[in-house]
Amino acid sequence: MVPHVATLAPRQGIYVHVPYCLSVCPYCDFNVYVGGASDVEPYLDAVLVEARARAGEMREPSGTIFLGGGTPSLIAPAVLRGFLDELRSILPVQPDAEITLEANPETVSVASLRGYRAAGVNRLSLGVQSFAPHVLAALGRAHTPAQASAAVASARDAGFGNVSLDLIFGAPGETREDWSSTLEQAVALDVDHVSCYGLTIEDGTAFGSAVARGRMQPPDEDDLASKYEAACDALPLRHYEISNWGEPSRHNLIYWTQGDYLGLGAGAHSHRDGVRSWNRKLPRAYAADPAAARDGSETLDDAGRAREWLQLRLRLVDGVDLPEAARRLGHELATNPVERAGLATRNGDALVLTRRGILLENEVVLRLGAA
Repeated sequence: MVPHVATLAPRQGIYVHVPYCLSVCPYCDFNVYVGGASDVEPYLDAVLVEARARAGEMREPSGTIFLGGGTPSLIAPAVLRGFLDELRSILPVQPDAEITLEANPETVSVASLRGYRAAGVNRLSLGVQSFAPHVLAALGRAHTPAQASAAVASARDAGFGNVSLDLIFGAPGETREDWSSTLEQAVALDVDHVSCYGLTIEDGTAFGSAVARGRMQPPDEDDLASKYEAACDALPLRHYEISNWGEPSRHNLIYWTQGDYLGLGAGAHSHRDGVRSWNRKLPRAYAADPAAARDGSETLDDAGRAREWLQLRLRLVDGVDLPEAARRLGHELATNPVERAGLATRNGDALVLTRRGILLENEVVLRLGAA
């Protein structure tokens, strides 16, 4: 029997937030600011100061380092190599750790990717979003479909054996045919991992403002569901999490299994034993005193932690172990309603969401009597 995907999650991870982008996309609500390579190097020095101050929070070597953003591929390869070498001298990291770099296609080349690979990066996550030019324009992306394909080829030439694509469906002006073509082109690139997320409208974004003022229609829920199902049908990779296919991201599995992670950088979040904490968001305020960057925290009680465990575990396509769920929640799950409704099915001791159940995951949690 293939082990549950959750068993692949390391117990400890490190996340480094790089908050700079050359421009901010209209849908993005991440902690990002317009900036370039000249902003990144002094910022990384501040991150190392924070790492030294928080080294005592690491109780075992990290199985992952994830450089997210923002646009971490704004970092020059030589600068990244020095940063990672110093970070690994400060914090314990497993020799075979998964080290991921998020990158935009227009910011990388064979030369830069070879430099990242030599620096120790072994997983590349490309923010492709679409292969339709007009959809890319609507999303505010700066690259072309050709640049996205070239970035994958360059990554292979540079020696990357683990390449991931991020895709978004439901963008303004995107037809079903546009999305089908995007999926076809992603499959043709033979990458190792694909993430597909439906467009969400967030407050504080340009899209959020446009919808609030009636200048833009929010994504149609039926259209989103149809395009999600198209992804499920088209992608030949292992579907291991609601929005993810392929070789599992060991770092993201830490989030989905409530593991511990140390978040470094402006606005970065951390988690340890049910206590979540976060840093000051503004890069300037963060850099003023990175050793004392923490801005707040919250603690989940046992019941809240158990409910969160269930919600996260249901995202993993292998399903929820029912005896474990009963132990965590203090009662057996009311599975009959969701099974009768065709939202879930049994696989031994596991409760597994059906395709319809995946589309209605929040309702499944409510019907299970665990909310």
